[in-house]
Amino acid sequence: MEQIMKVENLSISYEDKKAIEGLNLTIFKNKITAIIGPSGCGKTTLLHSLNGLIKENPQVTMKGDIYLDGKNTRQLSGDELRKSVGLVFQTPTPFPFSVYKNLTYAPKYYGIKSKTKLDGIVENKLKMVGLEEELQNQWHKNAMKFSGGQQQRICIARALSVEPEVLLLDEPCSALDVKNIEIIEKTLLSLKKNYTIVIVTHNMVQAKRISDRVIFMKDGKLVEEGETMEFFEHPKEEESKKFIGGVFG
Repeated sequence: MEQIMKVENLSISYEDKKAIEGLNLTIFKNKITAIIGPSGCGKTTLLHSLNGLIKENPQVTMKGDIYLDGKNTRQLSGDELRKSVGLVFQTPTPFPFSVYKNLTYAPKYYGIKSKTKLDGIVENKLKMVGLEEELQNQWHKNAMKFSGGQQQRICIARALSVEPEVLLLDEPCSALDVKNIEIIEKTLLSLKKNYTIVIVTHNMVQAKRISDRVIFMKDGKLVEEGETMEFFEHPKEEESKKFIGGVFG
């Protein structure tokens, strides 16, 4: 397996409160990695550190290093890092304007001006997330007018519009019904051919269904990481066994 991101001795504090401590882990290319663990264990903080969003908080102290394709992300500007590592939030957050403008906003920011190219990006990304037919002739409709599941897929398409190497998703299905969860999961499984995906989820069944690898965290520390089926069927650490068994969560 080819590495794409590596975290070395990462520690993050919010003022005096430690959120992550001494974290070391690896993200592999074209795999779906699920970050699981009890509430408050640092999952979202880790996700936000991978694309540099955490640095926007002036109350945060961050130590350690994160590498993308072997390059320390400290050497990248915020724009460069977020172009390579996209993020989709828990609650659908489309911009309050048209689907077309949502999907062309970032490409325009990064210098694409040709309408033909922009049209192609919109068509291609909507197709990737299964919205090409659903949104036919509705590109110029306000993105906020669609269902929650459609809005979340618009947000995924928007994140893909600048061709990131890595796509991060923070509980993307938590506010959706069963049908839309199934659609999102199918979408993510199809996307891993072209992208590396990291998903934070409270849903262990979802992690088992779609992920190739699992990162299990507790109290801001890495407890165990490994192949998904191996983790769930033969956990190595006692804390992992307790979590899988529902002793805590």
